[in-house]
Amino acid sequence: MRPARTLPLRRAPLAGEALDSWIEVMSAQLRVPMGELLVALGLRREDESPTNWAPWMTQLTPPQAEHIAVATAIPPDSLHTMTLQQFDQRALVIDRDRGQVNGLFMWGRGGGSGSRFCPDCLRESEGRWPLLWRLGWSFACLTHRRLLADFCPKCGSRHRKRPHPSHLIPTPGHCDHVSRSTDQAPRIRCLHPLADTETMRFDDGHPALRAQQALLDVITSGVGTFGVYAHDPQLAMAVLADMRGLARRVLIHMPAPRMTRLVPEELVEAHFRAREHNSGLTSTQRRAPLDPGRAAPAYAETTAAGAVAAWSILGQADFRQAAPRMRELLDAIVDRGYWTSPTVTRNWGRHNSPVLESVHLKTIAPTLWPNAALRYRTALPAPSLPTTTPSQLTARARKIPGIIWPLWAVRLNPVPQVREHLAAALSASLLLVNSRLELPDAVKKVGNLINQPNLTHVLQALRDDAHYEGIQLALIQIAAYLDNHKVPIDYGRRRRLDYSTLLPESEWIALCRRTLTEPGAGTRYQVARCYLFEKISGLPHTRIPDPPRDSQNFRNSRVRFPYVLTPEASAELDQIGRAFLDRNRLSNEPLTWQPPAELLDELALPRPDPGDIDLADLHRRVRSGQTSTGIADDLGTDLRTLRYVLDQHPVPAAKSTAHSMERGLKGLHAARHMISKDQLERFYVQQDMPFRTIQRETGINRKALAALADEYGIPKRNHRPCGTLDREWIYEQYVVGRRTLEDIGREVGMSGSSVGARVREYGIGTQNNRQPWYPQHDFTSAPEAIQPTLGNSYSICRLRLFIQVVRYSTLIEACQTHGIHPSTLTMQLKRLETDLGGPLLIRASRGRQLELTALGRDVVEAVEVWARTLAEQPRETWARSEWRPPLPGRKRKSRHPAEAPGLDRFPALLQPAVRTFAGRRRLHRFLQAANYPSLAAYCREAGMSPSALTPQIQHLERDLQGQLLIRGQHGHRMRLTDFGERVLAVALPYADQLGARSDTY
Repeated sequence: MRPARTLPLRRAPLAGEALDSWIEVMSAQLRVPMGELLVALGLRREDESPTNWAPWMTQLTPPQAEHIAVATAIPPDSLHTMTLQQFDQRALVIDRDRGQVNGLFMWGRGGGSGSRFCPDCLRESEGRWPLLWRLGWSFACLTHRRLLADFCPKCGSRHRKRPHPSHLIPTPGHCDHVSRSTDQAPRIRCLHPLADTETMRFDDGHPALRAQQALLDVITSGVGTFGVYAHDPQLAMAVLADMRGLARRVLIHMPAPRMTRLVPEELVEAHFRAREHNSGLTSTQRRAPLDPGRAAPAYAETTAAGAVAAWSILGQADFRQAAPRMRELLDAIVDRGYWTSPTVTRNWGRHNSPVLESVHLKTIAPTLWPNAALRYRTALPAPSLPTTTPSQLTARARKIPGIIWPLWAVRLNPVPQVREHLAAALSASLLLVNSRLELPDAVKKVGNLINQPNLTHVLQALRDDAHYEGIQLALIQIAAYLDNHKVPIDYGRRRRLDYSTLLPESEWIALCRRTLTEPGAGTRYQVARCYLFEKISGLPHTRIPDPPRDSQNFRNSRVRFPYVLTPEASAELDQIGRAFLDRNRLSNEPLTWQPPAELLDELALPRPDPGDIDLADLHRRVRSGQTSTGIADDLGTDLRTLRYVLDQHPVPAAKSTAHSMERGLKGLHAARHMISKDQLERFYVQQDMPFRTIQRETGINRKALAALADEYGIPKRNHRPCGTLDREWIYEQYVVGRRTLEDIGREVGMSGSSVGARVREYGIGTQNNRQPWYPQHDFTSAPEAIQPTLGNSYSICRLRLFIQVVRYSTLIEACQTHGIHPSTLTMQLKRLETDLGGPLLIRASRGRQLELTALGRDVVEAVEVWARTLAEQPRETWARSEWRPPLPGRKRKSRHPAEAPGLDRFPALLQPAVRTFAGRRRLHRFLQAANYPSLAAYCREAGMSPSALTPQIQHLERDLQGQLLIRGQHGHRMRLTDFGERVLAVALPYADQLGARSDTY
C-alpha cells in the first residue's frame, strides 16, 4: 500500500455526512478520478481491480482510519462516525467478520443497498449526502417536509448502491449511473440533476414527519422513550424490532380501506401505487420483493406507510389508548384467516420488547377468558406474559385458604351474587394470576373444593360484572402481596388437621352458660361448630368431620348466627379455637389472618367497604328486631356484608329489664335463672304438665322451656293433642260443614294445629275451609260450576287471573303483559284446576294457540253470568262487603282515599287515573318507565324494586281500562301497545303536574 501523504487540497466533512459523499466531493475538487483518490486514502491498493462493493462504507479498519487521518487531518474517531458503524446495534446490525449489514434485521440497509435523498438538501449542500439517508428507517426530510426519493427520475437507477466509477471524476448532485454498453450504443453517464426530482410533500405536523422524528430520536439516542415507551424505555434495537414487526403485518394484511384508519389516505394511495408498479416489473427489473416488509422496503412510500402505521399504535400515551388501533391490525389478520393468540407477537421478531407484548395483550383483553385475563394480568396498565415459577406457585398455594378471606369474599361479590361457590373460586383464581396453571391444577392445589364447571361459572359471573377490572386488580394485587410477603398461617397444613375434636357439644353448652347465650335445640350448636371450623381451617363447613344435614333449618340458622352472636360468645369461641391450635402444635400461628384491607383501597369493586357502616346504628337496628333485609336496604348494603360486619363486631347483648323478665322475652338465659332442673323436672315429668301450662304458671316462654329441657337432659314427650275428638263428628264439622281447624279448636279447647294432627291421624284429607271476607250472602247467587273456588279471597284472585289469561294466545304472552313469572302463573292455574276438579286449558304448542277445555268454557260462561248478577247489585252493598275489621292495635288506612283537586285540568282519557294523588304518581312513573328498554332497567335507575312497580302499572291499566305495554323478554325491548302510545302522547304535556307533590296543588 502506498504510504500516507497529505492531500494538497482538503475539505472538511459536513456534520452527519457519509464517508463516500465526502470523498466524492474531494475527488471533484481535486479533479482526479475516484479510484486514484481511494488509493491515496489507503482504501484500495494500486493493483486492486475496481469492485461493486465498498466495505469501508460499512466500517473502517484501524489502519484505514489512520491512513485517512494522515491524508486529511480528520481524527479517526470522526471518520468512524461517517460509516454505518455509527448505527451498529441501534438501527442495524453489522457482521464484523464479513463487514456487512444484516439486511433482514430491523430493516437495516448495507453499503450496497443504496441511499435515498432529498432533492432540496442536495441543492442547498451542493451534492452532499448525509449518512442517515442510507438507513432503512429514513423516508422523509424533516427540514423540507417532503418524502425522500429512491430513484433517478431519468434513468430509474438507485443511487450509491455501488461505489462511484473509479475512472471517472464525480459530479456531486448529479446521477452517477453509467449505462451498460451495447452494440448499438456505448456506455454513457446519466448526469441528471437530482435536485429536480419530485416527491410527495407534507404539511407541518403530518403523521409521517412525526413518525420520522420519533424514529430518528430513537436511533440517535439509542433508547426509545416516545408513546408507550415513556414509562418503560427500551433500547433502540427492541423499539425498531417492534416497529418492524407491526409495520410488516400492516403491509401484508391490511387492505387500503382498513389501512386508512392508521395511515393518512394520500400515503396509503402512494404505497399501493408503488406496490402495483413494482409487481408489474419483470423479475430482473423488480426493485423490491413481493413479500413486503421482510427486508427494508425499496420504496420510501412503503417505508413511510409501514412506519406511520406502527407509530400510530406505539406512539399512543399508554396501552389502553394503543389497544383500539392495534385492534384494527388484529382484525385484518383474522379476516385473512389467521389466528391470533396471546403469545403471537413472539413470532413477529426475535428482539421484540415486552412493550409490544403488553400492547397486544391489552388489545385482546376483552376477548380473553377470565382465567387467561388473570394469567396475563390484562387489568394492569402493562400486561405481560406469566413469569411465576412452579416452586413459587406451590409456596403461594400454602398461603391461600380453601375459601378466600371473608373481607375479600364480601368486597368481590358480583351483582347478582354468586352465592355458593364464590369464596372457593376466588381462592383458586389467585393461583391463576401470572402463572401458566390450568384450572384443574389450580383447584387441586387449594383442596379440590370446586369443580371446573363451577369455577368457570363464577369467573364468567365476575367478567359480566360492571366492576370486572377492579376485581381483576384486587386478585392481582393480593397475589403479588402473597409472593412478596410472609404469611403467618400455613393453610396447607391447616387443611390437613383433624377437626373431629373441635368444639364438643358439652363445651358449647358450657360456653352458653358462661355467656348467657341461648344454645338452641341442636341446630345452633352445629352452626357454631361449622362457624369455628371455617374460621380456623379456611375450608367450607361441608368439609367438617360428621357434617350436619343441609336442611333449610340449618341454612337459616347459619344466616342468622351473626345476628345472635355476642362479643362474649365470640371471644369464648376464639379461645376454644386457640386451644385447639395449641393442641395441634400451632401455637406460633394466629387464629386467623387476612391480607391488609389497604390493598383494596381506591379500587372500583362490586361492594363498598364494610368499614363505612355505622356500627352503633347497625347494632341498634339488630337489637330493635328489624329484619336483615330492612337493615341492608336502609344502610345501602347487602346481606353478606352485614353478616361479615356482625361477625367482626358482634352485637352486645341487650340489658335485661324487669318488664322483659315478666313477659318471658329474655329467652333461655333468663329461664336458667328462673327455673332449675329439679323444678322443671317436677313440673314436666312428675306432674305431666305441658310446656304451655308451665308457661302460664312461670311466665317463661314455652320454646325456652323446651330448649332448657334439652340442655338439662330431660327427655321430651312426643307431641299429643289433648282432649278427645270423635272421627264422625270431626268429619261432619270439617268436611261437610267446611269449618276451619281454628274454629273447631276454639270449640273443643284445642289449638288448630292439634286439631289438624287429629284430622291427619284419622286419615281425613285436608282442605281449604277458610271463608272469604265478603259476606256469604253476596255469593249465594254464584253458579254451581265455580262454587268450589269461592272458599277464600285467594281463590277468587286465581279465578280472576284465569279469566284474564284466556284472552291471550299463549301463557308466555299473558305473563309478559301482566308481569307474572311463568312458574307463578302455572302454579296458580294448577291450584284452580284442583279446586274445580279438572283441566281448564290446553297449552299452546307449535302452530296452535291456547285453547279452553269444556270445563274451562263452562267456567268462563259461569263467571260472565255471575258478573252480570253482581253488576245489578247496588254499589253500596259491595262497598260494605269489602270492609274488613282492622287488626287489634293497628290503624287501618282508608280504602277510599280523598280525590285530588284539579281533576278538570286533565283530558277525559286520563281522568280515571288521576282522581287521586296515588293515581297521578302511577301515571307519572309510567311516563318515566316508557323511556327505558324494560321495567327492570327503569327500576335499576330509579332505585326501586320491580315487584313494587309491576302492581302500580297493573293498577294504572285497570284504571284506564286498557293494556299499556308489553314486557320485554329474551332480548326484546319493552314496547307500548297502541293504547299505551295514545296515553303517553296525551299525558306527556302534563308530566310536571303529575310529578308535583300533593302539597303543591
